[in-house]
Amino acid sequence: MIWSLRARLTAWYSAVVVVVLIAGATAVVVVQDRLSHERLDEELARLMLTLQGVMRTEFNEGLDLQESADEASIEVVAPDRTLVLTAPDGRLLALWGRRKDAEWRPPAPAGQTYETIDLSGEPARAFVVHVTNEKYQYVAAVAAPLDLLRAESAELRRALGAGVSVVVIAAALGGWLVGRQTLKLIGDMAAQAASISEGEPLARLHTPNAHDELGRLAHSFNGLLDRLAGVLHAQRQFMADASHELRTPVSVVHTTAQVALSSDTRSAEDYRESMTIVADQSAHLTRLVNAMFLLSRAEARGLPLVPEAVYIDDLVAEAVRALAVLARQRQISMGALGDTGVAFVGDETLLRQLIRNLLDNAVRHARNGGAVRAIVERSSTRIMIRVIDDGEGVPDAQRERIFDRFVRLGSTYAGAGLGLPIARWIAEAHGGTLVLESSGASGSVFTVTLPSPPDDRT
Repeated sequence: MIWSLRARLTAWYSAVVVVVLIAGATAVVVVQDRLSHERLDEELARLMLTLQGVMRTEFNEGLDLQESADEASIEVVAPDRTLVLTAPDGRLLALWGRRKDAEWRPPAPAGQTYETIDLSGEPARAFVVHVTNEKYQYVAAVAAPLDLLRAESAELRRALGAGVSVVVIAAALGGWLVGRQTLKLIGDMAAQAASISEGEPLARLHTPNAHDELGRLAHSFNGLLDRLAGVLHAQRQFMADASHELRTPVSVVHTTAQVALSSDTRSAEDYRESMTIVADQSAHLTRLVNAMFLLSRAEARGLPLVPEAVYIDDLVAEAVRALAVLARQRQISMGALGDTGVAFVGDETLLRQLIRNLLDNAVRHARNGGAVRAIVERSSTRIMIRVIDDGEGVPDAQRERIFDRFVRLGSTYAGAGLGLPIARWIAEAHGGTLVLESSGASGSVFTVTLPSPPDDRT
């Protein structure tokens, strides 16, 4: 059987109350019994002083031990107490009071003592004193029944038991009501959460008090919804942008194929031209799909790095050589400068793509006949790669937006707008950063910062 949260809270609350009340009631009973016995012992002590005083008076009047005991049994009146006088050898001198037929005889201790005894089947509390007079010695004992004390203790236990039962019932009922009221808010939050759907992505949880525990829970849950809504929006935007980017090359391929097949009599040159267009667009589609696949795997953390020792300056020089052909078409000079032998541990394939994307972006935005430079710098804590072009620059309002997917600035850029987002992700995956350091009418500077390996001694 699975208890509801309300039932469990009520049970735990009631159990705690029961433990606390039982502990308190036990302490009360123990303290009350101790105080009652102390009061009874004090009363017996006063009665003993009275008895000793009478015996001393009788001795002073010249009476012997037996005669003094007889006189004391007449003068000391205590109807609810039992008084016993014996000689040191145990011989009974006098017995009077509540239990005149008692067979119990006090021992002859040195000094005085309190003890609980059985007085003719009646539990009693006795105070026994060995008295030494100038002429005589005797043993005096006064005893009081314990039935009244035990009756009071039993009555106290019954009263406490009844009180504990009432309080437990009240606590259980109060705990149930408090739990019901508290959990009602959780139920309301659950109903609100159940009503949130893709059709209402902006719906959020509301609580009466935004600063208590439930309010903080609702705030945390709303933060989760905000993050999920952001992811959902990004996915939808990605699908829309991807569809837009894929539509153009697919349409070109489809149109080219239709034109090539529209006539039965076409020259080989026409077919070659059509196939060239199809091949170019297919290559563009391939690059676009590969870039989208890389980004989707990166965002899903499904692209693990393969770290290995590389030299950053070698990767930069290789990328410069690879893009030299594209640069020469626009008479752009390219060069790799800076430190050499810059060692790093990272994924060589991804790092090569990072540098190539930045250089490709710089070549496409540089002026005709301009220059693109890649500078590698190394310090004890970091490695920096600066890619510099002399293009028209990036407007201030677009400096962060250019790192978003499918964002393209300028009509001369033939890419899909995924190069910079991929480059930034690669830098961050290696513990670094990619920023647009500066940009203006004289060109732009993109800077990659990577952590320098601690064992780099080159």
